[in-house]
Amino acid sequence: MRRFARLACFCLEVSLCCVAPCLLQAAARAAEPAAATAAPAPAANLPAFTRWVIAADYARDGATLVTAGGESLLYRPGDVVVWKADGSRVGDLAGHPTAVWAVKVSKDGKLAATAGYDGLVKLWDLPARTLKADLKKHKGWVRSLDLSPDGTKLASAGEDGTVVLWNTADGKEIKTIAAHAGPVTAVGFSPDSATIATGGGDKLVKLWDAATGNEKGKLEGHADALWAVAYSPDGSKLATAGADRTIKLWTTSDSKEFATLSGHKDWVTSVSFSPDGTRLASGSLDGAIKLWDVNAKGEQEGPEAAKSSVWCVTFSPDGKTMFVGSHAGGKLVPTPAAKLLPPPPPPPSPPPAPAPAPAAATAQKATTLVPTEFKSMAGATAAIAPDGTVTVTGSLAKDTYTLKAVIPAGVEAKAIKLEALPDPSLPGQGPGRAGNGNFVLSTFAVLFGAPGSNETPTKAKFSGAKADYEQDGFAVGGAIDDKPETGWAINGGTGKEHAATFDIAPDVKLSAGVPLAITIDQQYADGTHAIGKFRISVVHDVPPTPAPAPAAAPAPAAAPAPAAAPAPAAAPAATPAPAAAKPAAPAPAATPAAAPAAAAPAAAAKPDADK
Repeated sequence: MRRFARLACFCLEVSLCCVAPCLLQAAARAAEPAAATAAPAPAANLPAFTRWVIAADYARDGATLVTAGGESLLYRPGDVVVWKADGSRVGDLAGHPTAVWAVKVSKDGKLAATAGYDGLVKLWDLPARTLKADLKKHKGWVRSLDLSPDGTKLASAGEDGTVVLWNTADGKEIKTIAAHAGPVTAVGFSPDSATIATGGGDKLVKLWDAATGNEKGKLEGHADALWAVAYSPDGSKLATAGADRTIKLWTTSDSKEFATLSGHKDWVTSVSFSPDGTRLASGSLDGAIKLWDVNAKGEQEGPEAAKSSVWCVTFSPDGKTMFVGSHAGGKLVPTPAAKLLPPPPPPPSPPPAPAPAPAAATAQKATTLVPTEFKSMAGATAAIAPDGTVTVTGSLAKDTYTLKAVIPAGVEAKAIKLEALPDPSLPGQGPGRAGNGNFVLSTFAVLFGAPGSNETPTKAKFSGAKADYEQDGFAVGGAIDDKPETGWAINGGTGKEHAATFDIAPDVKLSAGVPLAITIDQQYADGTHAIGKFRISVVHDVPPTPAPAPAAAPAPAAAPAPAAAPAPAAAPAATPAPAAAKPAAPAPAATPAAAPAAAAPAAAAKPDADK
């Protein structure tokens, strides 16, 4: 499933009528708060720091911590702050105009590298806090970077699908690698500086020769886009994590999967090995900071969950503390003692499959879902009406909407229906937020869990998709084909209501009480083609209306008694008596009233599938 982590710079058809860049910039400026009359004084220590912290790294000696983030995830001003190990502020590395998504410190503490939404990669003299070089090559967002352990190379990972290797001595490009079909979302050097691991929006982990840039291997197994890669200190293990809510450990000697660690309830954004390599820390948008025993492949007792989404977690070089970054700032927490938790109980057994519907039960209807939660990775807001209609406003950028809902009672979903709705507040009546009312649905995905649960660990499979209108070259099947260059769009049909129906595979059972996490991923290159107003329904079978029972026929009237036979006439004398007279035949029984014909079964009315 491609979600926000795909973050792809899709190369779509020119016919999509992209909105001019000035409109995108205007939308970004409109989303920013009004300028304050006087800038507040910077926070003097970590507890007072409340801006987003998306990434962080320590110098090897542990004396210096550098955090990166800003006022938001995307357009608003970014920052890179240098702290002492005790959380007191040293200074800033100023120069990124938008959110900073990556920071790495060289092992000797002399260099720092940063990158972010502005597409800039910067190399810094860390002790002097001065800029050494601006490294310009990527086209768009740079989500991740890493410095080689020997300090000679810098690898930067871009939304443009490339990894660029730089010489840290002179800031010159060494090589550009076309790494993934879609964005490169994570990058990391092996401890010997010989191998580079990358993760992408295509769900793949790839291994590269750091000297030549040639591909060395491919690790498959994640069910969604990657967020993080990290080597163990001795290089024997590689940890990968992503939007499928799992962490995978791989043995580097044979590139085989060593373990899958599950337990997070949302995307896993960060992983970090302890200095001795025996433990792994992970952070997630669910707010949890989990610790794992690498050899036992089990979860350990971890620190208290954060009250906001966790974007980064890292061990201090001595392993005694951990830094946790969130959208509400950052904090230092003591590393809990190693203590394995008991294994989780097995998931509840799924309810028995319902009996097959009779052949006549072919009528279907759509029941609207009323979402209980809406998230936008670009910071947009949504109003959810009582009828389930969702109207999105605020920040406009490449975006991923995530909605939570529960399948209502008496329903077993056969398909999920997405209705894109026009509205006077949208450009050209919408339903999209682009200047021409269009949108591009890059990926539509659904995760689900056991009935009554709050967790949605399983991805629903779709057997097909159909729509009432499709732009040429952007059929609705592109939203479920796992190809970053495809998606559903409606240019030529904007300003009107349109619907797409995604058929659920026969072996997937989504019955009453099942929790859903629905993802609407929109990654068109200009950052404006998001859906502005929509509604989601579950399509399900409706049993036929029972036929009325036939009316009972009245009981037949009782037949009258037979008429008495007449007495025989007197015989004349001497004449032999005749044989006994044959009784008169009885009168025919009265014919009963004709019974009404059995009422024909009423045809099951086919409900309006759009209701």
